[in-house]
Amino acid sequence: MTLTLRSRLTLVYTAVFGALLAAISVVSYGVLAYQLDADVTANLAELTSGLHGYLRFGGEVPTVVFDRSDPAETAFVEEATRYYQVFDATSGEILVQSDAFSPLGLEFTPAEVRQFRDQLLTVDVHTDYGRVRLSNSVLAPANGKSYLLQVGVSLAPMDRALDRFLGLLLVSVPAGLTAAFVIGRWMAGVALAPLTRLAEATRTIDIEDLRRRLPVRGASDELDDVTNALNDTLERLEHAIGEMRQFSAALAHELRTPLAALRGDIEMAMRQRGSDDVQRRFASQLEEIDKLKRLIDQILLLARAEAGEIPLTLDAVDLGALVASLVDQVEPVAQAGGIALRCEQSDAVVVRGDADWLERLVLNLLDNAIKFTPPGGRVVVHVSREGAVARLAVQDTGVGIDSEVRPHIFERFFRADPARSPGVNGAGLGLSLAKWIVDRHHGVIDVDSQPGQGATFTVRLPLAPQ
Repeated sequence: MTLTLRSRLTLVYTAVFGALLAAISVVSYGVLAYQLDADVTANLAELTSGLHGYLRFGGEVPTVVFDRSDPAETAFVEEATRYYQVFDATSGEILVQSDAFSPLGLEFTPAEVRQFRDQLLTVDVHTDYGRVRLSNSVLAPANGKSYLLQVGVSLAPMDRALDRFLGLLLVSVPAGLTAAFVIGRWMAGVALAPLTRLAEATRTIDIEDLRRRLPVRGASDELDDVTNALNDTLERLEHAIGEMRQFSAALAHELRTPLAALRGDIEMAMRQRGSDDVQRRFASQLEEIDKLKRLIDQILLLARAEAGEIPLTLDAVDLGALVASLVDQVEPVAQAGGIALRCEQSDAVVVRGDADWLERLVLNLLDNAIKFTPPGGRVVVHVSREGAVARLAVQDTGVGIDSEVRPHIFERFFRADPARSPGVNGAGLGLSLAKWIVDRHHGVIDVDSQPGQGATFTVRLPLAPQ
């Protein structure tokens, strides 16, 4: 499945924003975790170094001595001694332990105490009450003994803060991606709106009206550059097609005079006595000249029509009556070829159009149906109403049209495989002119056909206003 440009832009914008948002989230979490950890470590170091000044080793058990009348000193000592214990650094025996330390269940062996004494590491331990960070420092007072002081701080507040921040990220990142998708789609729509209007304006320009140009917004941006380039292309195309039309018209006009002179010479020669074989050759030459003259007339007519030199006179036309009259006129030709021709119509169907051009349209379709229908076949013309449009259908039981040929039948000079329709004359301009007539009447023409099962050409034209 191919995505639209708007969808691709939306996905790219969302992916870029999502990657940026994820990167910012990861970096933010890492920076916050690092900063909180650094703050805890610095606070623990401050508590440890400060507590050194309040410890006294005069007796068997170290004591903490401070001025309880000083609120700041009291607050500091209470915070420092919340989690603390003192070991005999030599024997590993615990001497003092705070009340908050006991429930943590941290009991170190003499070997671990000596390891703490030798390495003086800051360690994080897991307890039932959360993580606790412990600092280790050695004190050597004047009594000649060595002591290991452990001061701890709880990491639970830091862990809770990080958990809440992570939960906030897990909610905000998907919400941000959703918002980015919605906003990105809206922004893509706004950005592509001028391009959409340009495409709509381009679709209104066809081969019949190349004088029109695309509107330039005047923003002097990339879209204006594209519009100007398309307008330049339309100008070159209009000039080239205009030259081709002038050439076709001029060529057809110049060929008519020598063909008329040649026909006159042949007719004069036929009046003179000659053998039957010579007379037959002259007659064959006259027939070929007539075919060539009809072809030239069709080319000239189509060139003038496409150049806009033949205006249409729009009046109310009874399409049913027009078709019935033309079927009566063409019926002798169909009967001479062994083809049954009839017209079927329902209520009065009135369209607004040029009666002469509509007559040529019907005649071209009838001529096409009769040419490609073998003897014993039939051609039926249907005229009816379909809502607000008139429907004209010419159905035959002829040779039909191959699917690969069908898209090209309305092209100028296009002819199907002659082997499928031997003896059929034509230059391939009838259906091209029929499509031009339908287009000028703001209608549509299409064909439904299968090889060997005939063809149905259907024309839909707007009904005349009541």
